[in-house]
Amino acid sequence: MRMKPPAEIIQALKRGPTDVVGLDIGSNSVRAVRMRKNNDGLSVVAADIIDMPSQESETDKTTALPPLPFSAQMKARYASLAVDSGPATIRLLTLPGKDDADLDDRVIDSLGIENPEDFRISYTLLEDEGGGRNETRLVAVAYPDEIAAAALGVLPTSGTPAPHSIEVTGLATMTAFLNGPVASREKDTLGLIDFGETSSLFAFFHKGTPVLIRKLDRGTNALLDKVEATLGVNHETAVGIISDGSFDISAAATEVMQPLVRQLVVSRDFVERRENCKVDAIYLAGGLAASRDTQNEVNSAMGVAVESWNPFAGITVAPDAVPEALKGQEWRFAASVGACMATFEE
Repeated sequence: MRMKPPAEIIQALKRGPTDVVGLDIGSNSVRAVRMRKNNDGLSVVAADIIDMPSQESETDKTTALPPLPFSAQMKARYASLAVDSGPATIRLLTLPGKDDADLDDRVIDSLGIENPEDFRISYTLLEDEGGGRNETRLVAVAYPDEIAAAALGVLPTSGTPAPHSIEVTGLATMTAFLNGPVASREKDTLGLIDFGETSSLFAFFHKGTPVLIRKLDRGTNALLDKVEATLGVNHETAVGIISDGSFDISAAATEVMQPLVRQLVVSRDFVERRENCKVDAIYLAGGLAASRDTQNEVNSAMGVAVESWNPFAGITVAPDAVPEALKGQEWRFAASVGACMATFEE
């Protein structure tokens, strides 16, 4: 007769990863955060922005990315990847009934994608605050399998960090936001805008739960292109101008932000009517989070406090974890932190 393993071994096998590097993959660089989980909570071991290695020729999104040069400090046991939200289909769904016997099929049908076998599809169930309502609420996402597979090329073919999970940048940022401002202000109604390179994701949270999620196919690159063309500067200079406000780009910001602001106002009105509430604050993440012009555009349209947030708040950060050049720019690591947090969740 085969002996049963001791209870402590069984518990160890059930335990998830405790050492993870979250990688927010951009077109030119990767925002990396290594985190650990122990009995005392979460800690940030290292954070850095790693330049993407150059490739011999231009490639499309389905061509494998080159492996990253991981430093010894960044080599966690596992890696959780966050990829561009642009190609993703994201839905906040409310499905009738509590029976989950055919839930997978119903989710796929509700996503409305052709050839679902070409996508990686996942969903997360949300808590039912109503208690007795005969419905299922969830967040679902579909991502092209070819693009997801190509992103795994940033990891070594053997050794560490080994791949653990892959998710969409906007949803990874939402995870960090849920564990940050939403957790500390769970009675409030908060908005989040995550500015990706090619798309932006915004969401509203009421009493700790997402009640609306929208994706707009316009991101940071739209404003960067506008600034480059208007001022005749290169990409790196445009990034600095947007972040430090060294030039007046309010006209460009207004033009680029108008489609998002219109959607934001309509969505805000919808949430306030349906939930019988008032939005208390809007938080910004991603490439435009530190732009005063972007903050002013959102504030003018919404009439509430608008701010970026530090995703490391409430987490123990090692003294030498964040390079001196990146201190004060912690908001750039929201998706990386969220990818780690999602991996640690049971």
